[in-house]
Amino acid sequence: MMSSARFLLLTPVFSLIALAQTFSSGSTGADGALNPTSNTTVQLPPSGTLNYTTVNIPAGVTLTFQNNLQNTPVIMLAQGNVTVSGIINVRGVGRAPGPGGFEGGDTYLPGFGPSPGQNSPNQVAAQWVGPLSLVPIIGGSGGAGNPFGGNNPCWGGGGGGAILIASSTGITLSGQILAYGDPLGTINCNPVLSTPGASGAVRLVANSVTVTGNLTAAIVRLEAPLGSNNYSGGGTPPIISTINPILVPTNPPSLTIVSVGGYPVPSYSGSSFNTIDLMLPTQLQDPIPVVVQATNVPVGSPVSVAFSGSASATSTTANLSGTASSSSATVYVSGLTRSAVSYLFVSASFNASQVAQNIGPASNRVSTIKVASGIGQKSTYRFLRRDGTEVDPRAISPDLRRAFGL
Repeated sequence: MMSSARFLLLTPVFSLIALAQTFSSGSTGADGALNPTSNTTVQLPPSGTLNYTTVNIPAGVTLTFQNNLQNTPVIMLAQGNVTVSGIINVRGVGRAPGPGGFEGGDTYLPGFGPSPGQNSPNQVAAQWVGPLSLVPIIGGSGGAGNPFGGNNPCWGGGGGGAILIASSTGITLSGQILAYGDPLGTINCNPVLSTPGASGAVRLVANSVTVTGNLTAAIVRLEAPLGSNNYSGGGTPPIISTINPILVPTNPPSLTIVSVGGYPVPSYSGSSFNTIDLMLPTQLQDPIPVVVQATNVPVGSPVSVAFSGSASATSTTANLSGTASSSSATVYVSGLTRSAVSYLFVSASFNASQVAQNIGPASNRVSTIKVASGIGQKSTYRFLRRDGTEVDPRAISPDLRRAFGL
């Protein structure tokens, strides 16, 4: 069984930082100085956070990253200067996304992510969807697979990745940062109808930011104190802002599938579409228990399961029990296809008043919050009005954002 996409919609808004205040990236310097002299690939740690003293990517050198098992964005922190004269590449390649992006869809299937590409009933391009603050930062959605590929693997393009670079001193970029999605997907199909992955996101934060090079992404943010943000580069026009000192969110609500049919979900689940996350014996009797663990989701919230690849499958619902910091529920599924791969998605919904009191004016009042996840994947969020329509993430109230630890 494989995992679903993830989608973060929380958008914190913070007041301007006084000019005299000094920003600190929070880097521990544990990874030393990054100064490659040839093309280099850095393995992302499980957290996705790299702690450097200084960073220097010289001209003629390309820096790429090996995605970690959770496919987190790249968080590059530096105590000193960051200089990029070469290339930092977090783009999607083939079906695979860049770090923090989303996979392209398999043959006949849409891509993954908050706004994936689709080929049925009409062709729809994948898009980047996320908070304009880039807190949290998120990559691009995956493109759709070709529904007319016959026996060929006609995948959609992988979404572009997401990268945050923060320095306690300054960032100077005369080179490039590439965060676009794979432009064509798999091209061995006739006709070629696989759609490209969406571009990702780039955020640069420092006490001084100077960009004369090229930034290619769906969204770019440059953050520095007033008078210290200098842009004359090319590519995607950036949002130029004073510093938001919050780099990554803390303690957001999350759901995790921990076991299916009594079999623990492996730690590497969700890392690749080329492997099966969990192989269940065909003789496993219905109903099959699915154990879900939650963090910072209100106790009593109902948990349900959705399926892809098992059209006749059904499931029960169950309420979370435990504490706000750690709760669980067991739902039971029946009718899973025994001869093919199935995808399981879990979700929990709760009233916004359970986590915040002042939840915005009537036109944008959040009534219900829905948290969803798949095997091996981070949680995604949707904010709904009482009539079921979705609230634009830019309209979420500060009180609600604080309640989510963002």
